[in-house]
Amino acid sequence: MGRGEPLLTVTLASPESCHRSDFHMVRRFSRPQRLHVLQWAAAAAALALASQAQAQQAATPTPSATPDDSKKLERVEITGTLIKRTDKETPSVVQSITREQIRNAGYANVEELLRANSAVDIGSIGDGAASGFVGGVSTISLRGFGSQGTLILINGRRTAPVAAVDVNFGRGSMINVNTIPKEAIERIDILKDGASAMYGSDAMAGVVNYILRKDYQGIEGSASYGANDRGVGATKNGSLTFGFGNLDTQRFNVFGGLEVSKRDSVMANELKDRGHLALQNQYLTSNGSLARFTPDSAASFYGNYYRVPTSLTGTTPINGINVANSSLSGANYLGTLSGCPPERTVGQGVPNRPAGFLPTTGSLPTGMCRFSLDDADEVVAKQDRTSGMVRGTFAINDALTAYADLMVSKTKTVEQRAPYALTTSLVTSGNPVATTWPKLDGSFLRQNAIILPVGHPDNPTNGTANAQQVQLIYRFEDLPTGDINVLRSTRLTAGLEGTAFGWDFDTAILFSQNDNERFQEGRVRSSLLNAAIANGSYRFGKQNSREAINSVSSTAYNEGKSRLVSWDVRGSRELFQLPGGPAAIAIGTELRKEKLEAIPDDVYSTGDYVGLVANGASGSRKSYAAFTELSLPVVKQLELQAAARYEHYDDFGNSTTGKAGFKWTALPSLMVFRGTAATGFRAPSISQIGNSFALSFHSFQERRVFDSLRCDTSNPNAPVSKAPVSNNRDCNVLGFTAVPSGTTSPGSLPTVISANPDLQPEKSNSFTFGMIFTPSRYADLAIDGWYFHRKNEIRSQRGVDIMDDYNANPAGNTQVVRDPNPQTWLPGVDNSGPIIMLVRQYGNNEWTKTSGIDYDLNLRLPPTAWGKFSLNVNGTYTARYDQVVVKGQAVQRQVGTTVSDISKTRASATFKWDTDQAGAWLRFNHADPLSSTLCSSLTAAQRTFLSNLNRCRVGRDRTIDLGGSYRGIKGLTLSASVMNLTNDYDRANGIPTVLSYYDTGATNLLGRRFTVGASYVFQ
Repeated sequence: MGRGEPLLTVTLASPESCHRSDFHMVRRFSRPQRLHVLQWAAAAAALALASQAQAQQAATPTPSATPDDSKKLERVEITGTLIKRTDKETPSVVQSITREQIRNAGYANVEELLRANSAVDIGSIGDGAASGFVGGVSTISLRGFGSQGTLILINGRRTAPVAAVDVNFGRGSMINVNTIPKEAIERIDILKDGASAMYGSDAMAGVVNYILRKDYQGIEGSASYGANDRGVGATKNGSLTFGFGNLDTQRFNVFGGLEVSKRDSVMANELKDRGHLALQNQYLTSNGSLARFTPDSAASFYGNYYRVPTSLTGTTPINGINVANSSLSGANYLGTLSGCPPERTVGQGVPNRPAGFLPTTGSLPTGMCRFSLDDADEVVAKQDRTSGMVRGTFAINDALTAYADLMVSKTKTVEQRAPYALTTSLVTSGNPVATTWPKLDGSFLRQNAIILPVGHPDNPTNGTANAQQVQLIYRFEDLPTGDINVLRSTRLTAGLEGTAFGWDFDTAILFSQNDNERFQEGRVRSSLLNAAIANGSYRFGKQNSREAINSVSSTAYNEGKSRLVSWDVRGSRELFQLPGGPAAIAIGTELRKEKLEAIPDDVYSTGDYVGLVANGASGSRKSYAAFTELSLPVVKQLELQAAARYEHYDDFGNSTTGKAGFKWTALPSLMVFRGTAATGFRAPSISQIGNSFALSFHSFQERRVFDSLRCDTSNPNAPVSKAPVSNNRDCNVLGFTAVPSGTTSPGSLPTVISANPDLQPEKSNSFTFGMIFTPSRYADLAIDGWYFHRKNEIRSQRGVDIMDDYNANPAGNTQVVRDPNPQTWLPGVDNSGPIIMLVRQYGNNEWTKTSGIDYDLNLRLPPTAWGKFSLNVNGTYTARYDQVVVKGQAVQRQVGTTVSDISKTRASATFKWDTDQAGAWLRFNHADPLSSTLCSSLTAAQRTFLSNLNRCRVGRDRTIDLGGSYRGIKGLTLSASVMNLTNDYDRANGIPTVLSYYDTGATNLLGRRFTVGASYVFQ
């Protein structure tokens, strides 16, 4: 083709795919080819008419459409196959989300759009709240397999994971998907079957492939603003896209884009108008709890002070109520430091007996200062994000094209912690320890409560007849509370693609690196706090200078680097002719090196941050792979597919995976059947198999777990501690919340998790079978069944299993760690202190099985004078999600429960109207309710209250979204959308209120929210 010739562009689609999506095959033709083009266009029109009039009869090609002409259709790369082809529909199930759909969906960002997909589960991390180990990260999880079972690709190639040790199951390797500028995305392909045979590790549940734009000329700018209906949670976005150079006439093109996004912080008290807060307060007070936003903590900047007795046992009558001496309202209360605001002072803004107090609950002492944790609760973090990319393409000749693309991003997320309180419990003079935590070397550190000696400038008993040391229940409200995460990503690809010796090939070198930093401001340090109490440098309840604040705290710092370098080459070609068309083969190889480092600062190694233990990892690995794929159109209506991949890792060994598939056109232009069978694997992440350590907090909410050494269970209905000074953990090790009346839950138990060099990869089997039914040009339906079985699962040990083993055989158990302080031991029993930590390890465990059906229905009305109207209904029915964690245990049936967070049915229906100048859409979203053990773990009063409201579950999702756009001004597009039009909060755990909303950390918390936007194409 001469590069200076005028071109004619024609869009063609195969009969089997012309109604399935927005995908089209585009081919540029020169003048000598236009006759054939017009003939093909006529043939395509005839096929469409035949499909409408005679849905069950095959359309025959016109004689002029010769095989030679058909070969001139451009072959392109499709997600789910390594062989370039002209037909989009493959044996695999691939859902494509186009650039227009991304723009018009109304979601705040691409990640939120993906999480709304019915195949994506709640195990995906939203970047509005920290995962516990790093903030600002968004991940995608398919089929409940976690982000480590879902492979994320950009233009068919990998990207480096976040450099952090995240021990939560499903997050062994976190791929951050919020680094890609939205306007740089051409489409997103979601491959919904196993694909390890093509793409390697992690592709057990599927693949999400971001396809970036490759050829663009012009300049386009866009901006948007979104917030809820009260202006809370504002998000501002701006982007600029540019491109210049014509590949056909100038042999080059440069395309780039820049996107800037700013999101405001959202505090819980800014959402008081959401849901049914009054109803939730009735529930809370039904059992003696404080209502939401009532000052609920005795730990305050204007500290409450107490005597330091030799014992906290027993009770003392106060105003006719026997109050435990260990209670903060008990006999050991002496008073409160001056300065507490009236609205936080008991007897002024806070009543002595708030609504709901039981008759047996002691009154709050007059003058006590309180703190509202709810008012300090941040539900969406502030975030600034900048990302950009540039791609250059150069046509060396008609057969070879060189390309390079660079993508960079920076995401800064600033979360606000509640101000720190060392303890909210009283101590004794014999055992003044407030908290115990492990050092990295395996030893333990202890920090005493804040005890002000006589003579300390803030001891209020100085100079009185009863001068004494006092314990201060105190909150460091003047310390900074920022938890700042900065994520930087760089990704560079340089490659060559084209044809040579009959092969279509693509080869590239990839460099991808993620750098993350975490700054935890205002972390109290043990050595500094002890010195400050001794020398009075920090004043309790007084305004402190920056120097005084630095005398008790500093910023804890972690940094991480993750790097991936790879080279791959892949090629495909036709082999020989079969009755259905040419057989084709693809072959390729890949070399990859990965490195991960997560490094805490030097203070961590000393253990000086009170209660804070670092998470760290270091390691590297090399791997290589060889892979192949074969496509066999054995007859015109039947295509067979086979693929295999061999990989070698230098840290665990080898893995071989395979895949087979078919596509059978049972009735041309009417019905197509397809199916796949595949094996898959996931290599253990470097943090799981290398040198790593991590502190996590662990609980178990299915039953109480006892410490057989310290808990007397002779009366199972009323177990009691054997210790003279009991610990809440003695008869409730793992923090189960359904504790007997009067017993305090100890909360989560600290655990240290270590890597395991003997890990083996996870493995999987998957099957899909479905059909595409196209009765006319105005309707098509795809239904696909799927089954996934993952085995040899990599999990950290569960605390409940460790405790069950210990209680059955305590001798020789080294995973249960007790307080080494002899003051806490049982009389006459060495090493019998309360459990303070468990040591857990990664290991290969049992399996998960899940199956269900995906469906996608499209209806299009014939064009009218009023425009085009269409309906899309798509969703997922999950029939099962079963797990066995430890061999020999019963199968857990988790679909439709809060254990898996997977609804049985999740679907959406979208009505669209479109004209040349305007368009609008209306979307209905649905997810089935989730059963919960919530009510079984509550007191009788709470259970009755929720049962009467039918709220012993997570409610159904039934939100409505609405949007539209206007394109009547040349180059300008205006858009607006309303999400959750009815401000629905039914999908909540218990009472439907925003503060218990199910998907915490996401913008859904905002309720009804608006977005307005504009884009302009500069001519």
